[in-house]
Amino acid sequence: MSRALEGLKVLDLTMNLPGPYMTWLLAQLGAEVVKVENPQGGDYARALAAGATGSSSPFFEAVNRNKKSVTLNLKHPEGRRLFLELLDSFDVVVEGFRPGTMERLDLGYDVLAQRQPRLIFVSISGYGQKSPYRLRAGHDINYLSLAGIIGMTGTRAGDLAIPGVQIADLAGGSLMALTGLLAAIIQRERTGKGQFVDTAMLDGSFSLATMIFAGIEAGFDVPGPGNMFLNGLLPCYGLYRTKDGRFMSLGALEPKFWHNFCAAVGRNDLAGGQFAGPDVVAQVQQIFAGKTQQEWVDFMKGHDACCEPVLTLTEAADSELLRSRGMITAATGGRPRQLGCPLKLSGSQPTEDVPAPLLGQHTHEVLGKLGLSADKLKELAKQGVI
Repeated sequence: MSRALEGLKVLDLTMNLPGPYMTWLLAQLGAEVVKVENPQGGDYARALAAGATGSSSPFFEAVNRNKKSVTLNLKHPEGRRLFLELLDSFDVVVEGFRPGTMERLDLGYDVLAQRQPRLIFVSISGYGQKSPYRLRAGHDINYLSLAGIIGMTGTRAGDLAIPGVQIADLAGGSLMALTGLLAAIIQRERTGKGQFVDTAMLDGSFSLATMIFAGIEAGFDVPGPGNMFLNGLLPCYGLYRTKDGRFMSLGALEPKFWHNFCAAVGRNDLAGGQFAGPDVVAQVQQIFAGKTQQEWVDFMKGHDACCEPVLTLTEAADSELLRSRGMITAATGGRPRQLGCPLKLSGSQPTEDVPAPLLGQHTHEVLGKLGLSADKLKELAKQGVI
């Protein structure tokens, strides 16, 4: 069976998380992804929690499976020349440097597009190419803070909380960049021309609040932790502590689900309090405090009320639900389990899972296709180009 992105060839200059996760998804869909790394250390994530005996970083491994690695010093004239030659057979470049870095290397989009008019150049940055903060350093927590997301994430007591996953990096960066790339590929099929895809994690994070912002602008909500329709204000939509100190999630937004919940717990008197205030919230809290989490799981099996347990990540990974979706790969050959591909296409199977590459593992293979001899490659290595 052919894969959806078979034939797409990507030069991946990204490091850490946003770019590598995006290009991992491309590799899962069949694209050939070649990581272009600095010969001195490569992707910073290679060193994150790497074993003292030289074992690879689990963080690097997670988002760099099914890729090839080429070392190339882009600051060296010969390294730059070889990168330009690679463009003759690669038509997508993904980078995650601060704006202006590729231009300083004389490898900006305008330069590359002259050599490869079909080039789609995807840039993932914190604040975008044209922004007062374009050169400002940042991480996920900063982008979410400036986008107003963390300011409304927290408890009913008003305490703020850091989300457990990197929302700005992944949803605001990786997935927005992937969407932009795929749109550009479709347009290129019509026009034959590539383009520049400017992805800012700030923009992507802010756009995730589209429904919330609409409600705020219409006067239905006031942004803040635990006091909005969908973050803790309503009795029908919230997290409730159980007898054993665990939690259940209740998402009974539609009246029928709320009515089902009230009937299930023998509290039909609360049927009219779906959108009530703290008094009803307190009563629902008391209801959930009467059983352990497992007792609630067993109890709710026969009731259609959008009520589910709050699991730890390990519990979720061990669940039959996620195993049935192919979201966990088996531990093999001493390698731990990994998350599977979330994209399910009926006509495109994900690629077979291959470990993340060693630094420069495929340098000779990839550069050899440019006609470089073994002696020439040894000479480039001595010069620090590869």
